[in-house]
Amino acid sequence: MADFSTNIQQFQQNGTYEYEFDDVGNLIFNSSSADFSQVYLSLPLTNVGYNNVKIASFYTPDFEEFIPTTASASPTSSVDDLNNQLSTLQQENQQLQGQLNDMIAQSTTSNPAADSQASKQVILDLRKALGQGRVDSDFSDTFPYTPITKPAPST
Repeated sequence: MADFSTNIQQFQQNGTYEYEFDDVGNLIFNSSSADFSQVYLSLPLTNVGYNNVKIASFYTPDFEEFIPTTASASPTSSVDDLNNQLSTLQQENQQLQGQLNDMIAQSTTSNPAADSQASKQVILDLRKALGQGRVDSDFSDTFPYTPITKPAPST
């Protein structure tokens, strides 16, 4: 590699030197070149001073996303919340079960074909809402359209 000590000294004293460019404007870099400008590239490094007041006028400079939240509620209140949610779900489940039983009772008393198909769909929808199945094929085709239990796969 060529001795660039004089070029480096001149660059340090003057701060500039001429770069070599090819025909289309790209910088030429060649580590085995005897030309200083083909081996090194000068990048000015400056410390930028920011005006924190101006930044704060547009953005909040404090972290909000990564601050861990502390649980202000006591453990007993969270247990109470869970118990309330559980009782609400149980009440909804009982209401759905009651609607299902009502539909089954209505279906047994009047059995025209159109009412039968409509009541079947309502019963299946209620059974799906109760979590007894996900699709119509999970239930029997005969009244009261009970869930079909599938045998567990053998291992």
